[in-house]
Amino acid sequence: MSFFVQFGRPLNETIFRLVHDCLDAGLESYIGLYGDKTKVLDPATGKPMVPRHYDMRREDKRIVVDVHGAAGHMGSIRERDGAITKAAHLVRGLLRSKARLQELGGVVRLGLGAGSQADSEQLLVLEGGQGFVPTHSITEVMQRLEGAAQRGAENYARETVRDEPGQQLVRITYEKLHNVAFDGDSNSPTMENATVAARACGLWKDEPVLGWTVSCDARLFATEHPGMPVLTFGPGQLVHAHSDHEQIDIDEIRAAAEFIAIFLLLQTGTLQD
Repeated sequence: MSFFVQFGRPLNETIFRLVHDCLDAGLESYIGLYGDKTKVLDPATGKPMVPRHYDMRREDKRIVVDVHGAAGHMGSIRERDGAITKAAHLVRGLLRSKARLQELGGVVRLGLGAGSQADSEQLLVLEGGQGFVPTHSITEVMQRLEGAAQRGAENYARETVRDEPGQQLVRITYEKLHNVAFDGDSNSPTMENATVAARACGLWKDEPVLGWTVSCDARLFATEHPGMPVLTFGPGQLVHAHSDHEQIDIDEIRAAAEFIAIFLLLQTGTLQD
């Protein structure tokens, strides 16, 4: 993604270096929370997950910042690199030195995008999926998300010496997928058969049985049939899901087929563990 810093006066080297320092300060806060993915190799390519965090270039009285990231499944946020979140930290670094920037370059304005369209006001629209947990209802999660977004917008407004309440700055809707969470009995006969089958195929080595932290369509079966055990299983690594390098290894497909065969035999009583 890209954003720009517009100045009231022509740019000089001092302003350019100051903007660079502000961006680096914001980047440090991001890296402190999410790690430096330029130093992490992408298992699919063997290269750094992101070659660099951002680029900046001069355009007359404007500095355009292109922020780089690595997209992925919502369950792999800690393993990937979010450009939007990173950009927010970079902007915060600029805002904290806004007085000095204006002293050197005149009136400062921030905006989304780059090029000629960046001169007009643009709205930032964020769309995403929410992974819910059984300890919170979907209504409570929606309320907490809305409150967090409003507090974030209000904190940003204070940085820019604006006093609007958060409710006036952001609008949140839930028009798409509503991912209700569910859990089951980890000691049920069905779960025991699944662990036996997984152990036989080399897919499980007595690790703790935990809930899955991403959303899937199993919730539909769990909602429609609350008394029926519902398990989710399939080949592939979550880190590759919905990414540019989405893939499934042939050996993972083979192991999955073995698991399903053994699990079904155990479920039907044809095979004893």
